[in-house]
Amino acid sequence: MTRIGIVMSMVLAVAWVACAKTPDAPVAPMKKVESQATGLPTAAPKPGEAPAKAGEAPSDSVHAGMGGTPAAVPDDEVHKGAKAGVMGSGDMGGMGGQNALPGHGMVQDAGQDDGGEPPLRVAGPGSRAELDKALKDVVGDEAKKSFEAAFRWTFSIDKGKRDVEKARAAYEDLLRAQPNLAVCWRGLAYVALSRGFDIDGAVTAYKKALELKPDYAEVHYALAFLFAGSDLSKGREHLQKALSLGMTDEQGLKKVYNLP
Repeated sequence: MTRIGIVMSMVLAVAWVACAKTPDAPVAPMKKVESQATGLPTAAPKPGEAPAKAGEAPSDSVHAGMGGTPAAVPDDEVHKGAKAGVMGSGDMGGMGGQNALPGHGMVQDAGQDDGGEPPLRVAGPGSRAELDKALKDVVGDEAKKSFEAAFRWTFSIDKGKRDVEKARAAYEDLLRAQPNLAVCWRGLAYVALSRGFDIDGAVTAYKKALELKPDYAEVHYALAFLFAGSDLSKGREHLQKALSLGMTDEQGLKKVYNLP
């Protein structure tokens, strides 16, 4: 082969390599990966990447704070969750699910307060009206001040100013000095539900309140609420007693118990 022929052969070889089509990189196959929201198919995970598990909690900072020990400051939504556990999954006369009203004497924000600090509702369970009535059972000015502080820490409509730990300590101190204060057991029952959904502890505290004060309307109503999902017979008795003592049926329990 002449020199010219060799050069031409090399040129043609380079041209052929330059024009040759390179195969496309393989695409990750599509497969069905159940997503928490929709269950729509998504691309398979990259090599070395674990697929997300259905129902796995998000790892962002907001959701990260949702586990572990309950927050010291209770939230009415949290209490609604406690109530859902007692009431069961049924509608229970419109009281279940996201639209459930707060129960067992929990605070509802009525858009008004008594002007105190922390502020309370004017009337109803956990209100200034209930506080004034409870203070009549407490003996001594200092004890009255301590009880009022505990009551406000427990039931304030300003959730950021509640402090159930301080309230619990104050109730217990008062009971050591005045063991017959049913109103302190009423407060401790609410605290029990605020600290880890202790329903058994709440029922025990409410029962102790009734041992000391059998005609405690708010406590009868609270027990009617708590028994609505577990013991309709007991709950009905407590509701009838509460209503006979003048308690307003704010939570619609008469529908739950089929009372007129």
